[in-house]
Amino acid sequence: MEQGGMVEPTISKIFYRVLKDRCLRPDGSRALVVDVGANFGWFAILAARLGCRVIAYEPVPHFRWFLEYNVHINGLSHRVDVRAAAVSNQTSQALRMVVPSTGIWGTAGLGGLNIDHAIEGKKEEIQVPSVRLEDEVKEDVLLMKVDVEGWEYAVIQGAEGLLSKYNNNNVENIVMEYSPGVPERHMMVEEEMETVRMLARFMHRGYRIGHIGSGSDDLGSWGEPVQPMREVTLDNLKYDMTDLRMWKNRTLGCPPREELAQYAVWTSCNQIPEDLSPRSFRATFQHNTNVWVARGASLEDHLQLSGAVGVVDLQAPPSRWMSTTGQNTGLGCAWCDMDPVWQVRSRCPCTQPAVCGPEQETVERLAAQGLLASNYVLTETAAAVLGLAEEPRGVA
Repeated sequence: MEQGGMVEPTISKIFYRVLKDRCLRPDGSRALVVDVGANFGWFAILAARLGCRVIAYEPVPHFRWFLEYNVHINGLSHRVDVRAAAVSNQTSQALRMVVPSTGIWGTAGLGGLNIDHAIEGKKEEIQVPSVRLEDEVKEDVLLMKVDVEGWEYAVIQGAEGLLSKYNNNNVENIVMEYSPGVPERHMMVEEEMETVRMLARFMHRGYRIGHIGSGSDDLGSWGEPVQPMREVTLDNLKYDMTDLRMWKNRTLGCPPREELAQYAVWTSCNQIPEDLSPRSFRATFQHNTNVWVARGASLEDHLQLSGAVGVVDLQAPPSRWMSTTGQNTGLGCAWCDMDPVWQVRSRCPCTQPAVCGPEQETVERLAAQGLLASNYVLTETAAAVLGLAEEPRGVA
């Protein structure tokens, strides 16, 4: 908000570009937008202002009161249907939510999994009813937004019938937070694997996925297209899944090399993001990020893709250690102008040879010899690694 003057500038522009000419259909009816985790209502109001109908889910009472007030003062009660339920993969269940009274309110979530316990403050626990989108929504959706603090995979599981119904473009766009850092905090490996499978299943339905990232880049004019994004591919996700299996077994990036034992940052392994494959999607951000999932007309007209995600290019030789992003960033999208003690470990070039020059020489020599565990390259197909039955429809 402080940087861009609005909530999530890039996502706001995606809403504008996708919705501005399509909320009012040729037959006079209005297209539907579904907002799961509506919070105070920025995106619900934006969609309704552009002419769409909106179903907005917000189970946290004091968030929902702001949302309802926002709808009221904007005169949009006739277009926005506010619902108090938590969207999940099960229905008619009482789910426990934990809501912080201080710190970052937006970390409120199911089970308190995304609460930062390093921040002292009061927390409120509430019970909320659950619903599934496939039971709630019985029509085409032009755009769905999902931001539920690590619960995204369960929301999508509960939308399976909606996403696959009639095998057409009935949900054209999904803009969502992608939050593997939430299950990581609690060593919930199976849940994190499900977040990876969620993206793979999108691709099998003919969607393609762009990495929005922080969503605070220079937008340009509202009349211009959304800037091209890096694509999340199945070949990236096979490294995500392989990393998770090793992390579960505490073998990620292990064992540490004796040649690097003199450097404190190299004395342990199984660390995230330091020991992640640089070819994985997970290696490109910290706790969470945002993605745009699209098919149909929006894929043709709006989502522009330019190369695959990754800290190191998928086609780079196994000996490549340093980042190939071209954006002066290393693992976890950390800026490379960091403390030189961490630069090489983060796959950034050493800028102070007196501090990290010999370390970089050793790392690059070990990489050239194929002796660094996290530099592995997979030859198996993505379908085999991810446990998918067939190659995705509509994706080369």
